[in-house]
Amino acid sequence: MAFTFKQLRYFLAVVDTGKVSDAAIAVNISASSVTEAIKELESFLGQKLFTRSRTGLVITPEGYRFLSYAKRILTDVKAAKECLNSEQQMIDGNIKLGVTDTISGYFISPLIDRFHRMFPEATIEFEEHSRTILQKKVSDGELDIAILLISNLRSRNDINVIPLLSSQRRLWVAANHPLLRKNIVTLQDISKEPYILLDIDESAETTNSYWHEYDLNPQVIFKTAMLESVRNLVATGTGITILSDMVYRPWSIDGDRIETIEIHEKIPSMDTGLMWSSKHQSSKLLKEFISFCRMQYTSTSGSLL
Repeated sequence: MAFTFKQLRYFLAVVDTGKVSDAAIAVNISASSVTEAIKELESFLGQKLFTRSRTGLVITPEGYRFLSYAKRILTDVKAAKECLNSEQQMIDGNIKLGVTDTISGYFISPLIDRFHRMFPEATIEFEEHSRTILQKKVSDGELDIAILLISNLRSRNDINVIPLLSSQRRLWVAANHPLLRKNIVTLQDISKEPYILLDIDESAETTNSYWHEYDLNPQVIFKTAMLESVRNLVATGTGITILSDMVYRPWSIDGDRIETIEIHEKIPSMDTGLMWSSKHQSSKLLKEFISFCRMQYTSTSGSLL
């Protein structure tokens, strides 16, 4: 028995949504078909890919290791089809790309690797800056395009913005944390616990904004720009934090487990997107890059990252 591309798609949909019912809606099939596909995939791999929690399904360490391979398989198949159906691979040129630190650390590498395989003659130059500097450089024509968190971007006539990926924010706790035993976890509950605050890419400002919306404040015991420090401190029970699924890993460097919990209040998602100038002529290569990025993130059923 071999696994199918559909099983991989359904697996990714469950990872994205955390629930069989929501995954079924995303890929437009019955929940029982998703469940059966996951069982068949687990049987083929000889590993459990998910465990059940009070809020849905949680990916296992084995499932997480398999996740990158599943994404790569589907991406390579899709890229191969695109290459066979066009002459895109013959396009050359250079793109000046700007990114923020979150994007450079947790988003950009697999995307650019796949782009280079589809367009081997193209080159990409990278610059890492804050959102405000990227916006100025794109507007001034010093950068062709930027990939960044777009939640705090203000609308401007000279800037085009396209969302790519919306990543939900959840509470991160150690594997034995008492909050895991509660049926509903609120910001009020979280405010009573020691909090680890990640301070990169405007994350601290975003955190403060939704806490203030509910007239609450976290008990910040440590503020850091190092995400791995946050993981270690959360995994060992020193504190808890609220971060997005895009940067989530189910264990720390030392192998301690990190669990996630849905928060009762509505917490804004972390949205990633493209930004480029409407004042300057876009090259053919830049248009292909924009199209390629949109292809990767069009929907849950088609998303390959």
